[in-house]
Amino acid sequence: MRYTSKITAIVLSLLLLTAFNTELMAQYKVDSKSSTLSIFGTSSLHDWEIEANTLQGSANFDVSEGIVKDINNLTFEVVVKSLKSGKSGMDNNTYDALEAKNHDKITFKLKEVNKITPLSGGKCKIEASGVLTIAGNARNVKMTVTADASGSKVNIKGSYSMKMTSFDIDPPTAVFGTIKTGDEVKIEFNVNYIK
Repeated sequence: MRYTSKITAIVLSLLLLTAFNTELMAQYKVDSKSSTLSIFGTSSLHDWEIEANTLQGSANFDVSEGIVKDINNLTFEVVVKSLKSGKSGMDNNTYDALEAKNHDKITFKLKEVNKITPLSGGKCKIEASGVLTIAGNARNVKMTVTADASGSKVNIKGSYSMKMTSFDIDPPTAVFGTIKTGDEVKIEFNVNYIK
């Protein structure tokens, strides 16, 4: 009888602990209007930049004492045809390279938070791994970002450098192949998740 009571008490404690942990996590959604993502690259003619106008996604954050303590279910998406450079020819070459007709979004899905390191001013450094999918090609990636929680907002800021060919993307060309885009690009993002 005592043994059964102990098991019951342990099970109840675990259930309460699970419920408590679930309550700590709150769901947030990407605020596209206040978020930015830019891609920087080079070409045989000049350096270039293209910006995303439509960002989507959501995440569960555990924010305690104004600091992000944990994250799960984080997703982030860029609508490919929202990428704009101010030059329609370059935009169309980008859409073709990213196979926008068949793969209308670039996506990132968090797999694991490897380490969270507190910084000054309530910020923290987050080392994480996830799956980045571009033009239908999924790759496991690791990146380090800075998180800053303030009120009902969590700001995630960082950058990621990659080679287009590592995602089986042929770097775009223009003017019958006389202008060639460099393989390596840098993605910089400043994303606000709002509760």
